[in-house]
Amino acid sequence: MNNRETYLLLFLSVNLSILLGHVAGSKVLQIRGIPIAKNSLYPPDRDFQCFDGSLLIPFSHVNDNYCDCADGSDEPGTPACANGLFYCENAGHKPRYIPSTWVNDGICDCCDASDEYNSGKQCPNNCNELGREARLEQQKAEELIREGNKIRIEMIAKGKQLKTDYEARLVKLRADYGEAELTKKEKELLKTQAEERESAALEKYKPSESEQPAAEEGEEEEELHESDAEDYFKLLDSDNSGTVTIAELQTRVTFDKDRDGVITEEEALYFLNNQKEINLQEFMDSAWTNIKPFVMLEQGVFKAADHKEEEAQESMEEGIEQDKEEDDGNEAEDAQGEEKEKTEEHTVQYDEETQALIDEATVARENFQAIEKSVNELLTEIRDLEEKLDRDYGTEQVFAPLHGECFEYTDLEYVYTLCMFGKATQRLKSGGSDINLGNWYDWIGPEGHKYSKMKYDRGLTCWNGPARSTIVNLSCGKENKLISVTEPNRCEYSMEFVTPALCNPNMEPADTHDEL
Repeated sequence: MNNRETYLLLFLSVNLSILLGHVAGSKVLQIRGIPIAKNSLYPPDRDFQCFDGSLLIPFSHVNDNYCDCADGSDEPGTPACANGLFYCENAGHKPRYIPSTWVNDGICDCCDASDEYNSGKQCPNNCNELGREARLEQQKAEELIREGNKIRIEMIAKGKQLKTDYEARLVKLRADYGEAELTKKEKELLKTQAEERESAALEKYKPSESEQPAAEEGEEEEELHESDAEDYFKLLDSDNSGTVTIAELQTRVTFDKDRDGVITEEEALYFLNNQKEINLQEFMDSAWTNIKPFVMLEQGVFKAADHKEEEAQESMEEGIEQDKEEDDGNEAEDAQGEEKEKTEEHTVQYDEETQALIDEATVARENFQAIEKSVNELLTEIRDLEEKLDRDYGTEQVFAPLHGECFEYTDLEYVYTLCMFGKATQRLKSGGSDINLGNWYDWIGPEGHKYSKMKYDRGLTCWNGPARSTIVNLSCGKENKLISVTEPNRCEYSMEFVTPALCNPNMEPADTHDEL
């Protein structure tokens, strides 16, 4: 026996309790802090090579409570290396790795007590008990996955069918859209021609020069051009809100299309291009075409009536001044009569040929608006389907059936709502409006588990803070359900959502490994 062999035998006999441990139930020796499978990496008959290749040290330096290797590989069984790992065999339960710094720190981290071999701490070996509990939990989890997987398969089938339906529907919509665009151009041409004939017919209803106010009054007739649209918009916008509304149009007899003395909501919508309110640009681009012929009448015939209105107003004021004893009933009757007189003055009777041209132009405008509305609706649906087909609905379209589905969770104070691929909201249980906690952004799960986390952002901005956002953590469940909501940081929310979509028996759970 040479000197090196003698040295090794002496080292093993003196430091056995630190360097080596026994495999449970046998007398097989192994290096403390590593699994048996890695024993070959620590051959005791030659110098030890650090795993990172940085250093070759005598084997006697392994587990000598002094860190020689930068990667900590020479001290798997002691707390000497801050970056080292200690292996708990935990027979009867799950093995695990813990940081080497936890070894002999007086705290029982391994259920087999192997980490506290030299601290004096008496740790019980409760691996068998924990193993039984873990196996029961594992059985429950496996049963949950099996049951949820049945629903997951149904969701996949439905998701694939939805995609097929979307694609077929999109083909038809694109064809319909092309035909509708051609029809729109035809209707627009008919509308333009009808309006030209209408405008020409209305020319003779403009007041003659003799009906205009005297020149000495400083008033001149103004012709109506497209440039007058902006001024007329301002006139209609009585509250200076920047938009013209149905209510504002209903105050002007100009827009009484059927001359029945009442401007209905339908009549107002006609002039507003089927919108409840429009801004200046929309007014000039679309509404002005419909309004212009009626404004021509307003600026022509109505001017001839202005003088009569002034005289009627003066007469009414003089009558009130002369007879202050007249009762309120008579005053109301007079006022109603005055209003009736004004309405009659504003009513124009067209000859049969002119009325026919006006009716023809009205029908042409209505037909154009109808096809224009149809074209816009088709375009909206096309874009919606294109968005759905481009969206990532997970493996095999499994999340597609959840699109637009909303789920609620209520705690002591709030009701939370999660609309899948839409937005997350919060409202008080006592009532009030919804607060936007974020709009759908994307999947943000870790590699291999991308579909375990959703992000909703760009919600309502907090006072003096950031915009609200929400992270949705998804896990396996036999039903789709929102089970909890927290606010770990100000204006940042966390939701827990269970779904069969994640009950995939072929997918390794994200938290299977205990290695640190």
